[in-house]
Amino acid sequence: MGGQGDWDKASWRKSRRSGSDGAGGCVSLAVSASYGAIRDSRNPCRTTIVLPKTVLRRMLDDIKNGAFDLR
Repeated sequence: MGGQGDWDKASWRKSRRSGSDGAGGCVSLAVSASYGAIRDSRNPCRTTIVLPKTVLRRMLDDIKNGAFDLR
């Protein structure tokens, strides 16, 4: 799968932080050899964000470190 690959056939994993009650944001992630993709688990037919794995890794590290916290 490349940047614009067929992500419909990818193995998607739902975030552990996504609420099971349906009230919270639900995020799924899939990866290929060079790219990673992010989508809304509750609405997977909508836009999928595809990034090079290095960029995705940096973004996930920033999220974990609170770089985007609005509080």
